[in-house]
Amino acid sequence: MDRAVGTAFAGLEALFTAGWSVTEILYALRRPDQLLRDPHRLPVLEDIAQHGLYKPHPDEAQHVELDRRGWIHLPNPYTRIGGGAPDQIVARMLRPGQRRQRRLLLMCHCYGLPFPRYMESMFGLRDLRGFDVVYNIMGSHHFGPRGRLPWPGFGLMSLQLSRSIENIRAAITGLRTLVTSLTHTFGYESVSVLGYSIGGQLALHLGNCAEVSPIIAYCPVASLHNTASNLGLMSVLEPAVVRAVRVVRDDFDFGDLQVLDPLQASLQTDPSNLMVIAQIRDAMVPYDQLHPIRAAYPTAEWHTYPGTHVFPLRRREIHRLVRGKLRSF
Repeated sequence: MDRAVGTAFAGLEALFTAGWSVTEILYALRRPDQLLRDPHRLPVLEDIAQHGLYKPHPDEAQHVELDRRGWIHLPNPYTRIGGGAPDQIVARMLRPGQRRQRRLLLMCHCYGLPFPRYMESMFGLRDLRGFDVVYNIMGSHHFGPRGRLPWPGFGLMSLQLSRSIENIRAAITGLRTLVTSLTHTFGYESVSVLGYSIGGQLALHLGNCAEVSPIIAYCPVASLHNTASNLGLMSVLEPAVVRAVRVVRDDFDFGDLQVLDPLQASLQTDPSNLMVIAQIRDAMVPYDQLHPIRAAYPTAEWHTYPGTHVFPLRRREIHRLVRGKLRSF
């Protein structure tokens, strides 16, 4: 039964990712100025080469105040080399209450689903006891100057790859600042992180630059370069896209995104404290793209299921896995 359902869902997901990949290209092309030039490419790459992807910034320990609905808004200390409006840190604790728990779980969402209540349902976090759960909303690119973008997945990627790189770098800095600020304000004794898809990559990045444990990565993006160049129809369209852009800009190279690969650094916790949960028929992050994680961390806990990226199977079992891993620390 699982196999038949998984196959059906895989077909639906493949159609969705094909449409998404084309729409991403069309959305990027709405800005011809980004197509013609990327003046910040070398400065961004040189800054990462000199200071590292996880360059520290002042003011990463801030005082956190929750509004009555549990929303958190903080300035992101990341300063964009490419300029532009300052990034914001946005997060939410769904059930803030009056009494803080001793442990914090930080939840990092899937690329196009920055919805705390959906993430809570997806991973069964409403029934989690002994933790404050904070849902990080990745990056201010989800919030354009006139409010939310038409689809919350738009805005991360740009034909100016330096901006794509800075979007992720700003998201990492914001996530680390959120952890530091929450711990500074509320005195949490331990911090765990759970990430879904691109949120799984952010969880790995956080594990490289902050003391968090355990780290739970669900269908994680191991390499943004691999995902961006293979999502949907991109495996077919990428050569044509690269050739077309290089007609007007010969320095364009999807390979620039490789500076974002989290496996280039090491976790600050024992790799056995990492748990990866994968769905075998994942059309967005195909299972073979996860092999580098397993090779880098052979002692990590590993679980696979017959579902897809957006249509998980055996959700109750996944809920038990997540709660069990968190409560074991």
